[in-house]
Amino acid sequence: MHINFIIFHFLFSLFFLIICKKLNILVDNKTEAHKKYSSKSRSFLIGGVLTIIFLNYYYFFIEKNVALCFFISSIFLIGLMSDLKRINSVSIRFLLQFIFIVCFINYLNVEINSTKIIFVDELLKNQLVNIFFVSFCLLVLINGSNFIDGINCNAIIYFLIILLTILIGLDNFIINKEILINMILILILILFLNAFGFVYLGDSGSYTISLFVGLFLINFSQTNNAISPYLMIVLLWYPCFELLFSMIRRLFKQINTYEPDTFHLHHLIYKKFKISFTNKNNLLLHILTSTSINLYNLIIFVISLNYIYNSEILMLIMAMNIFLYSVLYNYLKKKIA
Repeated sequence: MHINFIIFHFLFSLFFLIICKKLNILVDNKTEAHKKYSSKSRSFLIGGVLTIIFLNYYYFFIEKNVALCFFISSIFLIGLMSDLKRINSVSIRFLLQFIFIVCFINYLNVEINSTKIIFVDELLKNQLVNIFFVSFCLLVLINGSNFIDGINCNAIIYFLIILLTILIGLDNFIINKEILINMILILILILFLNAFGFVYLGDSGSYTISLFVGLFLINFSQTNNAISPYLMIVLLWYPCFELLFSMIRRLFKQINTYEPDTFHLHHLIYKKFKISFTNKNNLLLHILTSTSINLYNLIIFVISLNYIYNSEILMLIMAMNIFLYSVLYNYLKKKIA
């Protein structure tokens, strides 16, 4: 199934890309400052479309989970409306995300029952508290994932290595390997197109992929509750901390917390590489930047697999990530300034 699926999806992707070029739709004109780091050629915001088509097919026809299908599709549509410049207000997008996530989390009974912190776990026994806690986690994840998507390949490689870590490193546990393998194949395909600047995830793509991964990890943690929940936090630390760090940074500078800028860590690493290397090819610099960031994440994930039952060590790994991120950010900011 997997070989036939990827062949079909590859051919469909090329066909859809041609249609977008012919009809001049879903074009990323790179008008925002944070998008001008990419290639100058026209790119198309179809990464989300290529992802949602598979997820709709899988959840509707195979798992027959119509509610989950509508849930992911609703978040995809919010991102698509943003890509099409139909919803430009960040506040409206966030409000819509909040409404849909809270409603579907309640309907689907998605829960986080254990944090290994006694008083938090007692609070989570209250259904309303649990709904808002899960909703908060997913909101941080999907918006943080949109933040790290400012450099080609960065978000795609990140979620790709999360799924590969689960598939390869945790294969002895209860996992839906079929959807996992197919999503990995889709991300590899999108990564190939994104690396050459043909296709972007866009808001719709980053929202959809991150929501899928978030729900998958929550379900995996609940099904395999012997594993420390902090393993999931380590796997998702980068986009979540990127969002929280950026909001704090902007608050201190008294600027809009959700307004896009070019001072994320991946932008600073990109600028450092651009200064250091004589090769000014933007696409290569994008790949070098995203590969460097995610090589670190891959190493952290591999180390964490050795301590999947040890919450204390996983918390230390999380603290180390935050510390190294902060040190590197301040170092690069001073160097580039």
